[in-house]
Amino acid sequence: MVKKGKEKAFPYPRRHNRDVRCFGPVGLVLLSLFLLASCSSKKQVQTPAPQVEVQALGVTRGDVNHLVQATGRVEVLKKVEITSPVQGVVTALLVREGDFIKKGGVVVRIRPIEAEAAIRGSAALSGTIRQSFLRLGIISLSSPFNGYISKRYVSGNALVQANAPIVQVDDLSSTYLHVDLPSVSLGQVKIGDTVLIHFLAFPDEVFRGRIMTINPTVSQETQTVSLVVSFSNNAQEIKDGMFAVVDIVSNTHRDTLIVPKSAILFDPDTGGEYVMVVGQDSIARSVTVTTGYKDDDKVEILSGLQQGQPVITQGNYALADGTKVEVMNSGQENEPVQPQHGEGGY
Repeated sequence: MVKKGKEKAFPYPRRHNRDVRCFGPVGLVLLSLFLLASCSSKKQVQTPAPQVEVQALGVTRGDVNHLVQATGRVEVLKKVEITSPVQGVVTALLVREGDFIKKGGVVVRIRPIEAEAAIRGSAALSGTIRQSFLRLGIISLSSPFNGYISKRYVSGNALVQANAPIVQVDDLSSTYLHVDLPSVSLGQVKIGDTVLIHFLAFPDEVFRGRIMTINPTVSQETQTVSLVVSFSNNAQEIKDGMFAVVDIVSNTHRDTLIVPKSAILFDPDTGGEYVMVVGQDSIARSVTVTTGYKDDDKVEILSGLQQGQPVITQGNYALADGTKVEVMNSGQENEPVQPQHGEGGY
């Protein structure tokens, strides 16, 4: 009876001890894995976000133009067709298309048809006399000014009629631009305005001209007004008939806040414009701006920015607000540019 009482007195502690010995190592393993995962998670959270390299320039002050765009074509004011004064035979055509001819230079020689007929009927003449006769009656036509042969209508030994064109000579130093301006822009331009001329053949050059005349009549078919724009063509590289895109400088705002055109972004949700600026913490932030005049490479800022603020000019497209950025210079030396202090507007 005593043994049975002892056995009943210690059943649970014995079972409890066996459970600890059985499941203790498994619990320790699970606890270790949990701690490792927790530490790994903390390390991932603490890893700094990668920086996005961008280029930026500070807001500056300067002049910006209001431009009125139009198209035009080159025309030569001084051109002439050299024609034959008589019916005759071209004995010598001394120029080709594209040749430069000086004033007074002989272009063509023509023997009148009467002299040609006389020569053909004098086959019995001796050689010396015949050669002398061949030289009689020949007409030489020369260029009235320095220019280029733009067209050649006949070839050597051709029979030409009286007043028939032989060649055309163009004086490329007398070129001008015929501009078709939309009539809605007529009130924005005036005689004497500066014109910036862009030719497709010379994409890296800008030619400067001035409005000389404005036609008082509006074309009923195209609703455009014809302008005559003078420009220098001293190198004579601009040819007759070339197409041009022009920017007429109708007004200028001086000493105003400006940023590069590449800094301006369009918000399709609001229909407004904004820029990405860089704060002291190197975080890019979106700033809504109001713009004014815009020319080829810069934009006037009416509100939203202050002078000196770094605005992102490259790498700003699709850049999220709050992104960590590293501002680089123009890329020549890859030298970081530090954001300015005391910035406002955002």
